[in-house]
Amino acid sequence: MPEPSLFRHYQIVQDADGNNVELVRNSEQVAVLAFDLDRLEYVHCHVLLEPLQSRAAFEESCKLLQKRGHPALARLIEFGEDEGNPFYITSNVDGEALRPYLARLQDIPGWLAIMIATRAMETAVALCERGEFLSESPLDGLRIVQTAQQAVQVLAADYHVIESDAEKKRALKTSFEKQAKFLRTFLVEQGGTLPDHALAVADFAELLGACLSSAGVGVIAAMRELRTSLQKLAPAQLSGEIPTAQKPRALLAPLLAGYQDVARGLVNLVRIQSQRLDMANPYSMRGTLTKTGRSVLIEQVPPARISHARVKEADDAAFKITKQRDNSSLITLALVNESEDITCLAEENAEGISLAELMRERHCLEVQEAYLVLAGLDTALTQLDKSTLPATKLRLEDIFLLTGFAREDSRSTKLLVSKLNEWPAFNIIVRAHPTLASMSGRGTDPAVLLPPAREGNSTTAWHGGWLAALCKFLLGFEPPLGIQAEPMGGARERETVARLLDDEIAKVAEAKPAQRSDFLARYARIIQHYDLAKPGEPVRAGGTEPAVSPGLKPRLQTVTVSKAPLKREVSAPLGIDSSRTSPVALTSGGAARGGDEPTIGFAELLFRNGGEPSPPEAPDWALAAASAPPTLPAHLIVREDVPIWLKAAVFLSGSMVIGAMCAHLSGSALWQKKHTPAPVEATAPSQPSTAAAAAKPVPVPAAAPKATAVEPDVPKAIPVPTPPVEVSAPPESRVPRGSGVSLSLPPGATNQLRDQLPAGSPPAPPPR
Repeated sequence: MPEPSLFRHYQIVQDADGNNVELVRNSEQVAVLAFDLDRLEYVHCHVLLEPLQSRAAFEESCKLLQKRGHPALARLIEFGEDEGNPFYITSNVDGEALRPYLARLQDIPGWLAIMIATRAMETAVALCERGEFLSESPLDGLRIVQTAQQAVQVLAADYHVIESDAEKKRALKTSFEKQAKFLRTFLVEQGGTLPDHALAVADFAELLGACLSSAGVGVIAAMRELRTSLQKLAPAQLSGEIPTAQKPRALLAPLLAGYQDVARGLVNLVRIQSQRLDMANPYSMRGTLTKTGRSVLIEQVPPARISHARVKEADDAAFKITKQRDNSSLITLALVNESEDITCLAEENAEGISLAELMRERHCLEVQEAYLVLAGLDTALTQLDKSTLPATKLRLEDIFLLTGFAREDSRSTKLLVSKLNEWPAFNIIVRAHPTLASMSGRGTDPAVLLPPAREGNSTTAWHGGWLAALCKFLLGFEPPLGIQAEPMGGARERETVARLLDDEIAKVAEAKPAQRSDFLARYARIIQHYDLAKPGEPVRAGGTEPAVSPGLKPRLQTVTVSKAPLKREVSAPLGIDSSRTSPVALTSGGAARGGDEPTIGFAELLFRNGGEPSPPEAPDWALAAASAPPTLPAHLIVREDVPIWLKAAVFLSGSMVIGAMCAHLSGSALWQKKHTPAPVEATAPSQPSTAAAAAKPVPVPAAAPKATAVEPDVPKAIPVPTPPVEVSAPPESRVPRGSGVSLSLPPGATNQLRDQLPAGSPPAPPPR
């Protein structure tokens, strides 16, 4: 068997006979299946046979496809020219093309035909919104992939990126409205809305191919109208699953070993429990470890002829690293075994809810719920960075929210329809090792919205731009395939968050991706600016505004953001209020508790360690939103009108309090003054004319302090009880005893009183 060919860092995949696996071969191009040695995933190498008429136009088309990615379009990874032949590399679409799929069938269920036509039209709309990139034969460029027991997706795997003489033919194509009417009429008249009715595949394929061939940029509105009308034709409920004959075939399945071979290689290590395939992960099987009895997922590692030895090396590294305590946020690999030329791995089953399942049930999350997911994911990504594992791809199916309950538990089912801030607790773990579902391109990869990263510009692939792309899926700005979501929350808040996410993704294109902590800090400031409502308040359909009566205006809760760096502890799972000491039992599936007890300490959890301050060049999205013109009607904007009398009362009371504090500090307050007794008035008998003047009260304290300056001729004053009285006793009985006190007498009275007293005589006793 010849050695696999290598084109740059892409290894061409070979079948069992040693031939290259070709996907497309016609007069325009040759496409082969290859394996990317850097990203550890399968890709399609498209080599164009026609020379470039305009290299600038070719590069412009490829850059536009890279800049505006979409989950329904295969990601354009690389493009260029090799020895005069232009080429471009796209991610793998693990399904067969529409034309050979429909060609091998004779009839098809009506509901399945409606689903295929709807999905194909959605992909055509997404492709035409980016330009004239729909291939000349759409049934060959679109591939069908089964994603669930009753769901399929139609994805674009081939693009029209080179100018040719076919441009003239495209200008003469028939009217799209006419072809759309034919297709809609055929599905209605043939009873396509009946669950068990079958349609002729030949007629359906002809009408669908003519409708897609006439699609283009100028008829996008008509294409959306056809998609909407086809959705109305779909049955409300479906039972059972897609019949085996009509199931799309996976692209990699014929290249791998069969079920019996995998089970034979693990016969003494794992007991295989289920052979039934899960269409979301068609290459995995359920089993139980023989020694420990733990539930695991078994999957074979692709051999070297269809992948590379680096896949086995990555699995061995994950087997050693994920068992360490420091990497508790990574899914553990329980076994990597090689026997009979078949290498298999067993990963421990994550008993949690994946983000893909959560989005299928909820369609989109609120702004504060998305922050809880991003903040918890930051801890797992930090461990992934420290582990040095070669993981470069994380899908929504690789991120799990652990709640402590088994996936089959009814309480986990109830959590799917509850808000995340009403969950008792959850931790986030991620799958860090490559799987066949991830390598084959199944699932939803947030990186499809990012432009290709330049080498050496970032130390990690999980920067702020990647979190922004993931947040677009969580908030419904770019919903996953098959999900129709309308973003929830206020219009101004949604616009502000959308501008922040676009700015973070634009930084990746400029080779300046932001740190995760910086992005989370700016995201938290937006939440703070828009005053989150309490989690327990009733919510209107399609929004987060509390349902209150028109006569009452709600008073929103205001919270503050800490400026500390964002850090998460593994021992403190998301959703737990640190102020509670008793454990919370999940008996009602995350339903809101009574009004006396709050549902969760959400404000404390949300803004604890809110992140580092943003760099000077980063825009403040909260201030930008505050200065932006309003987008809601005036009657929907909640305003807090405070009466003028209340403002005046608050101002006066505040002024009085401040004035009292200043008076107290200066010592001139009324409550600081002491009440002192009045002085005794002394009247000389020899001067009756001055009795009225001497009748003035003299303040005499009850316990006079020691004198600091006393006249030598004045005797000690006699303390007089309060209230002061007028004494008409002889002058010798009115001499005060207290020291340091001077009598308020008229001029000359003091000398006369001194002359009347004999020298050295003691002072007279006070009158009784």
